[in-house]
Amino acid sequence: MKMARTLFQTATSILLLGAHASAWDAGGHMLTGQIAWERLRPDVRAKVSALTAKLPNEYNAQQPYNFVTAPTWMDDMRSMPKYPWSKLHYVNLEYTATGTPVVIPEGPHILSAISESIAALKAADTPEDRRVEALGMLVHFVGDVHQPLHATDWGGDRGGNGYLIMGVTFSDLMPKMVANLHTFWDKAYRFDTKAGKAAELWTCPEIKTRPKAPGEGVIAEQARELMLRFPEASLYQLADKGGPVAWARESHTIGCLAAYPQRPYPAADEPVALTPEFISKAHEIAGQRVTLAGYRLGNLLNEIFGATAKP
Repeated sequence: MKMARTLFQTATSILLLGAHASAWDAGGHMLTGQIAWERLRPDVRAKVSALTAKLPNEYNAQQPYNFVTAPTWMDDMRSMPKYPWSKLHYVNLEYTATGTPVVIPEGPHILSAISESIAALKAADTPEDRRVEALGMLVHFVGDVHQPLHATDWGGDRGGNGYLIMGVTFSDLMPKMVANLHTFWDKAYRFDTKAGKAAELWTCPEIKTRPKAPGEGVIAEQARELMLRFPEASLYQLADKGGPVAWARESHTIGCLAAYPQRPYPAADEPVALTPEFISKAHEIAGQRVTLAGYRLGNLLNEIFGATAKP
């Protein structure tokens, strides 16, 4: 399928150098997709399923995407030479010790990408290939903007990518990656402590064992657990109708107040041992953020693909 050009043209000069890591790992993005799926009306499920099935699957082991795996598409493509969308995964909001709101910079960044994707899906004359791309981007970026370190940057550390950590063993670090704070937050929803040490509670499915349809496997099981832990009625944030900008500001506040250990910023070559208390708190926060992202994505897609929207 020929890739649509709108977002591509805004990012053709952006390379992987200096980019943030992916926000939430594949498991976190699939959880967001599964939680959103539970909120979608039947007619909307049919529409989004038809579109996500047409996403290019070159980097998904040639397996077709379904709605739950579609949120991984943007990160799967990072295997692409000179991947051009790196800057669209985050917005750099300067760290402040008190979480004070800061001015949101002009795009391209995650907020401009979300805005363009929504506009493309709402427009009646958008070509199908652009609609497919826009949906693939939207379901990913709504997840990304809820990761606290995708809206927080402390002194140019690229959302914690330059903040080295130790004492957390990851089963799925990519080659040449070192343990850093950003990577920890990508996976914090499935890390907690046992016997005073960081523990991986469950492992993210590899590409070939991802769900073949919504409602399957460990992703569906963990999504159900998250929805029980964080039911809609318990999340006051859902009453805020501010949209993606408000979501980014929430993430920034959390990023400033809770995403970094409470200590002076370390030297570049000084890995910081995360305390059990920090890890457990991050587990709770990340679980809530993944769940919020799923609820909000479901609500947003029900609005976009309502009865009057183009099939």
